Amino acid sequence: MKYLVITEADWLCLRNEVLSLAECYLKAFGEPSKHTDWLHNGDVCRLLGISKRTLQHYRDTNVLPFAQIGHKCYYKREDVERLLCVKSDKTTNTTKR
Repeated sequence: MKYLVITEADWLCLRNEVLSLAECYLKAFGEPSKHTDWLHNGDVCRLLGISKRTLQHYRDTNVLPFAQIGHKCYYKREDVERLLCVKSDKTTNTTKR
């Protein structure tokens, strides 16, 4: 199996190209693309303020949907934001009591 390692700058350049193509698609066909922003484990743990083990529990119990490529898990930003809102609502409700 071959591996290709790219720099962060190259990744950002590629990402910008893909986003540019999505914009061209929108202009040409008048429909928004189905592009979504994907986050990896470390990003999600930082955003939610949880451990990797808690994140695995969320995956195991279907609290947070994910996609897996090889051994890496990725999460849609909108799913993480939805969970963050639910988590903050629960915290707010328990502190009001």
